[in-house]
Amino acid sequence: MNILLVNPSYKSVYRDSKVKEGIPMSPVLSLAAIAANLRKSHNVKIFDANLFKNPYEELKNEIIRFSPAYVAITFTTPLYDEMRKISDMAKAINPKIITIGGGAHASGLPYDTLNNSSLDIIVVGEGDFTLAEIINGKGLGEIDGIFYKKDGKILKNSERTFVKDLDLLPFPAWDLFDIEKYAASELLARKTPAGWIETSRGCVFKCAYCNKSVFGNAFRTKSVKRVIEEMEYMLKLGFKEIHLADDAFTTDIKRAKEICREIIKRGLDFPWAPVTGIRIDGVDKELLELMKKAGCYRVYYGIESGNQKVLDGIGKGIKLDQIRKVVKISKEVGLEVFGFFMIALPGDTECSIRDTINFAKELDLDMAKMSVTIPLPATKLYEEWNKQGKIKMNVWSKFNLYSIPKDIFEHPNLAWPVIEKYYRKFYISFYFRPAFIVKYIIKSLKRGSLLHDIKCLLNTKW
Repeated sequence: MNILLVNPSYKSVYRDSKVKEGIPMSPVLSLAAIAANLRKSHNVKIFDANLFKNPYEELKNEIIRFSPAYVAITFTTPLYDEMRKISDMAKAINPKIITIGGGAHASGLPYDTLNNSSLDIIVVGEGDFTLAEIINGKGLGEIDGIFYKKDGKILKNSERTFVKDLDLLPFPAWDLFDIEKYAASELLARKTPAGWIETSRGCVFKCAYCNKSVFGNAFRTKSVKRVIEEMEYMLKLGFKEIHLADDAFTTDIKRAKEICREIIKRGLDFPWAPVTGIRIDGVDKELLELMKKAGCYRVYYGIESGNQKVLDGIGKGIKLDQIRKVVKISKEVGLEVFGFFMIALPGDTECSIRDTINFAKELDLDMAKMSVTIPLPATKLYEEWNKQGKIKMNVWSKFNLYSIPKDIFEHPNLAWPVIEKYYRKFYISFYFRPAFIVKYIIKSLKRGSLLHDIKCLLNTKW
C-alpha cells in the first residue's frame, strides 16, 4: 500500500519573522519516526512542502503519480489552514484517499479539527503505533488514540497509553529525505545538514503556555546506548550536526551526563546543541562542562521574563538568581548562551517588560529571542483567557509566534500598541548596545563569519 506523509509549508508562519536567517531548515523528525514503522509493510514517501517554490503544484503531481491510499499530515496550530488545503486537495484528486491528521493542534482539538476539515481520522498523542494499526487494516473501532468520522458522526475511542520503552522504536527513516537539500543557516548550525534527535519524551513541568497534547507530562527516556547508536546512525547517513528535540533533556541530569560521557568515550566528533531549550534548574557545572567537552557549543534557556512575579504566575518554577548563576557558569565553561523571552505574558505590565529587557542586557547573552505570547489551544493559558472573554477569535492561522497576534486576544493589562513598542524595543535595546556590537564583531572575525553576520543584520526587521 502507498502511504504519503506530508509536512506543510511553513512559509506563512515565518512571513513576519524578524530574523529571516533564523528560519529553520531541517528534515522533520516526527515524519521520519512515523515512517520507520510504516515502511516495514508499506511503500512510504515523505513530501516536505518547504523544499519547493510551488509546493501545492508539486504536491498535486506527487499525489497523482504516487496514488497513495492514505495521506497523513502533521501540523501545528498556525499551519491549520495549510492542513485544510492539503486534505482538500487529496480528496479532490481521489475521494477514496483516507486523510489523517496528527500533531499538537490535532491532538489538542481533535473534534474541532475533524469537524472543520476534510480529514477522516485524527491521531491523538503519539502516533508511532497508532498510524501503523490504521494502515495495517485494524478496525477503526478497535484502535486506541483516534477520533474518526463514520456515517456523518465523529466517534472517539479510548485514549492510547504512552510508549513506555522508547528503545522499542525503530530508528527514524532519515533515508526517506534527501538530507543534502537541507542547508541550515549559520545562525542556527555550525555545520549543515543538521538533524534532530529525541532522547526523551514528555515534560513534568507545568508552564501555563505549553501544549502537552502529544507527549504528555510523563518523562520517558531512551537508554544511553540507544541514544549514542542513533547519533552514530545519523552521522553515517550524512548529518554533520545534531540538535536535541527533547522537551526536557536534563530532567534526569545523571542520564544527561552519561550521554555526554559516552559521546566522549566513543570519540564522536560533531557539533550539537539542545535547540528546543533546557531548563535553568536542570543543569550544574559538571553537566555543562561535560556537554562542552562532548561537542555542545551552545545552550538554549527558556528564561521568558526578567520579573519574578511574572515567572511565578506562569508556573515557570525558576528564580532570577538561578538564571544569573547558570548563565554565568555556562559562559565560564565556554558555551554560547541563547535566551528565549516572551512578551505579553499573564501578569505583564510595562514595568515588568522593562524588567525583562534590562535583565536580558544584564545577563549579556550571546543571543536572545523575544516572542509575543500566544494562548495556544489546549493550554492552561488559553483556557483561562477564554473563560475571561479575552480570546477574540479562533482563526488558528493567526495563532502565530512570529507575528503580532492583536486580532486574536486582548491582554488583561496591556494595549497592543504598547506590546508592539516593547517588542521592537527589546531587539533594538539588546542588539544595538555598543558592548554587544564590539563583542559580536570580534566573535565574527574569529569564526570567519563576518560577511554572513552582516547579511543577517541587513535581513532583520528591526
